[in-house]
Amino acid sequence: MLEMDHEPRSPRRGFTLIEVLVVIAVVAVLMAILLPCLRCGRTLARRTACGGQLRQIALAWTAYLDDHHGSFYQGKTANLSYGGWRGVSAMLPRPLNRYVDLSEDPCESDAKVFRCPADRGGLPAHPLWETSHHVNGTSYQTNVFLIGQDHCGKASNQTAALDEQISQRLPDMNRDKVAYPSLLLLIGDYGWVNQWKPPENPYPAWKAQAEWHGRADSHSMAFLDGHVRFLTIRKGIYVCEEYAVLPFKDLYPLAYDVQGPAK
Repeated sequence: MLEMDHEPRSPRRGFTLIEVLVVIAVVAVLMAILLPCLRCGRTLARRTACGGQLRQIALAWTAYLDDHHGSFYQGKTANLSYGGWRGVSAMLPRPLNRYVDLSEDPCESDAKVFRCPADRGGLPAHPLWETSHHVNGTSYQTNVFLIGQDHCGKASNQTAALDEQISQRLPDMNRDKVAYPSLLLLIGDYGWVNQWKPPENPYPAWKAQAEWHGRADSHSMAFLDGHVRFLTIRKGIYVCEEYAVLPFKDLYPLAYDVQGPAK
């Protein structure tokens, strides 16, 4: 019987424990590097989408003003009921809707142009999980010195003289009276107003929840001339180099006295 030569077989070799641990460590390092980049990318994408929607809304306001001889919409809840769906608060009317091809009385929450993709809520006196779009029918608040009540709210001792002067001018508010449209804030993320003029007893948790775009005290904002920027909003500052909340140029000196230095 002939004996057949057999080539020696090399033993099967798997990963050693050290090699497995090295691979796991490398993957962990890569994940630690990439995950913040992915989160940052998502934040920037949402911020960009939000800016695009604000630009559409600003253009819609331009069309509205053209049809109304430059006069702004005023009413008790005008800063939130200007456009969007009814919301659970059922605020009406929604006069801007026709300028973005929506019904003026939409009952469904399909007013997407008024819903910021990063809307996380942050509404004082509401549960943290409730978004502004869900409650108010829109994610965005307008500048109440343009679209809002025809008088200032309760004045503080510090701003009483300025508030009185503003209230005298609001009933006849018109686009032609705005000196610097490229400087004047028109509309922005819901939380910008509570950042600019926070309540007497601020709620830190709600404030942080309302900062939707990954930077403290900062919000996506549209200006009256239609351009959009991501801005840090400063508490109590009516006029500064980057923006103005106050539309009345003749009141700038009084505003400077009230607000102090714009740091």
